Amino acid sequence: MDNIELRSEKARNIIGKIPPVIVRSGISIVAAVFLILLVCSYYFPYTETISTTVNIEHSKLGCYGIVSFPVALQSKLETGEQAMIEVEGYSKNKFGQLKGVVCQKDSVPKIICGEKRIVLRIALKGGLVTSTGKPLTYYPGMGGKAVIFLQQQRLLNILFAWLKE
Repeated sequence: MDNIELRSEKARNIIGKIPPVIVRSGISIVAAVFLILLVCSYYFPYTETISTTVNIEHSKLGCYGIVSFPVALQSKLETGEQAMIEVEGYSKNKFGQLKGVVCQKDSVPKIICGEKRIVLRIALKGGLVTSTGKPLTYYPGMGGKAVIFLQQQRLLNILFAWLKE
């Protein structure tokens, strides 16, 4: 009984080696998950947005929102882009949002609060009727938060944009 070796050379060999089947299957699973994410990224869109405060004005020509952005963002902002406005005092969950389109972009920056800014005008498509069909009552100084949708790209294009440069 005293001569029994508990840790023989064969036992140490078996314990010390990782079976190649486990290594290969692990690498295959990681590669498959990466490939699935890569294929899915082709179908997932990414929409770039800019958020800011908006002042809503009412005239005989209709309703529109006025927003201003730093000059650094002027190359991203163009006319025709879609916008959604959440009016202060009206919950977007209950009342919805106002839909609009950027209809005018000033070419000359204005100095607002000591900062150069570009002013945009957003034409409200349905006037003061929200996306849920509820009409809002205009009051002077009406404002809210605007989200302007800049561009929509596939996530795959964004991930591999460095290859095109």
